Amino acid sequence: MNLNKILRWVALGGIFLVPFVPLVVANNLFFPFITGKAFVFRILVMLATGAWLILALRDPEYRPKNSWILKALVVLVVVIGLADIFSVNPLKSFWSNFERMEGWVGIFHLFLYFLTASAMLNDWKLWKRFFQTSIAISVVMAGYGIFQLAGVLVINQGGTRLDGTFGNATYLAVYMLFHIFLTFFLLLRERFSKFWQWTYGIIIALQLFTLYHTATRGVSLGLLGGILVTAILVALFEKERLFLRKSARVVLITILVLIGGFIALKNTSFVQHSSVLSRLASISLNEAGPRFMVWNMGWQGFKERPILGWGQESFNFVFNKYYDPKMYTQEQWFDRSHDIIFDWLIAAGILGLLSYLSIFAALLFYLWRGQREEFSFSEKAIFTGLLVAYFFQNIFVFDNIGSYIMFFSLLAFFHFSFGKPFPDKWEKKLAFDETTINRIVAPLIIIVAVFGLYFFNAKPYLTGKTLIDALREKTLDQKFAFFEKALAYNSMGNAEIREQLSQTALSVGASQAPVEWKQKYFDLARSEFLKQIEVPKIGDARYELFLGSYLTRFQRYDEALIHLRKAQELSPKKQIIMFEIGLVYISNKEYSKSLEIFRQAYELEKSYPEARDYYAVAAIYAVKDELAKSLLE
Repeated sequence: MNLNKILRWVALGGIFLVPFVPLVVANNLFFPFITGKAFVFRILVMLATGAWLILALRDPEYRPKNSWILKALVVLVVVIGLADIFSVNPLKSFWSNFERMEGWVGIFHLFLYFLTASAMLNDWKLWKRFFQTSIAISVVMAGYGIFQLAGVLVINQGGTRLDGTFGNATYLAVYMLFHIFLTFFLLLRERFSKFWQWTYGIIIALQLFTLYHTATRGVSLGLLGGILVTAILVALFEKERLFLRKSARVVLITILVLIGGFIALKNTSFVQHSSVLSRLASISLNEAGPRFMVWNMGWQGFKERPILGWGQESFNFVFNKYYDPKMYTQEQWFDRSHDIIFDWLIAAGILGLLSYLSIFAALLFYLWRGQREEFSFSEKAIFTGLLVAYFFQNIFVFDNIGSYIMFFSLLAFFHFSFGKPFPDKWEKKLAFDETTINRIVAPLIIIVAVFGLYFFNAKPYLTGKTLIDALREKTLDQKFAFFEKALAYNSMGNAEIREQLSQTALSVGASQAPVEWKQKYFDLARSEFLKQIEVPKIGDARYELFLGSYLTRFQRYDEALIHLRKAQELSPKKQIIMFEIGLVYISNKEYSKSLEIFRQAYELEKSYPEARDYYAVAAIYAVKDELAKSLLE
């Protein structure tokens, strides 16, 4: 077997293993449902890309094509890179964290995947096998969900909403959304095979069943909207396959009847006693109130930094600064706006949003105005419906490694379908002689790939694994050593390590451990928190509060107040920060000050019961009996 064949099989092997990534759950890592998938994906991409680059230099058949999709992605990667350089927290914008595994590193790996997949899958047969592989994995995922529904396997989120190996019902729902449309696309291409038509039809039913039992409202609405768009296009404009045109009209009527019937019956006991239907029936503008408040915070943040935004992974700074006190019943540390528009406006400003939207514009242009007739009208309608469904559901949630893989696979497929070779002058620049490729260029590519494998994957992987080792270890000395080792990697996840370290230090401090170990844990956690608050350019209310609360537990009140006041300065309307300050004042017997800070917290949102109770307690300490009585009554 010659070298080109070996390189081809390595690159294709990496690409064909990507559909298996959603099945990965790394229980030895922090955030096992996210980190394991991301690391496996990045390693596969790095190996496949290295092999492809060398192959592309040796064989023109595998060199990349040119398209507006490629140009839009290049612009997006560059704009995000600039936004991250000027981010309020460049380190996190570049690396992200274990919970999300995105950042510029994540986007760049997806871009490499796009380039490699679109070049290596260079004929329809390969793409068909790739899609069939992905659809087969979706069947495995659906089977996993059925076992969860039957109680054989655990639903990781608890309750009855299926989450598969994603550990999140929404992530599973988006994954199934893509596969429903892809499977229907392949079904249409099998017009002469009853076996495959029946097979794909059964698979679609299984995928729909799984998506339904995720009880994910945004994705369900997106699916419904995507099907409606597809059906309307086919019903009105399909001219070649009249059977499809008639079927689309039946689908339209059926959907409208189902929607009308559901609305009419949504308050019946049948719907209300169904965990899935009752959740779908609860969709209302009133319930979306907190989401609107978050979007308003995003709007305020965009106005402050409109061109390149705040950098990736920086929404938490906007959320803290423009926090709405009415959100006291919600999560206090949003790191996403849960809306694709505001997420990109915050991450990379108007330039980032326009770059992202240009990808969809390029896709739709090629679908409907492209000169090459790669798809039938119905197939174009299916992909249009998929894009509508995917974009619509992203208005209410955000992307993850599973949806990113599916979206970039779709981009690579369209780039393969509509891309054209680069001009000859570019080809000539890549025309190295074989000696130069073998002795200089190929070794350089291998060195860069090995560096990327270690720097972007091995070190972060070892960091996450060591953190889990620290959390699972029982003995104080070994646990302490694992924390020190995890921090010594100085890779991504330092903030998460420090949070876990502080919780451990508090636990040790409250235990019967020897005093010297209590002191060692306290000192390490304190010093690491001090490093953490220096990372962002503008400060981080979350970690100022965490450090202040941590010091308070050890009765370091004066030092704690320094950080708590800084937290309040960074997030002036967040009541939980004021509560912590007020409790420190009470501990210091500064009752008038505690009364004032609790009054401020109460008046921010008087319907907040905890704020009222704290204010009443402060009034009792300050001997303001009438005020306390009026509050408690």
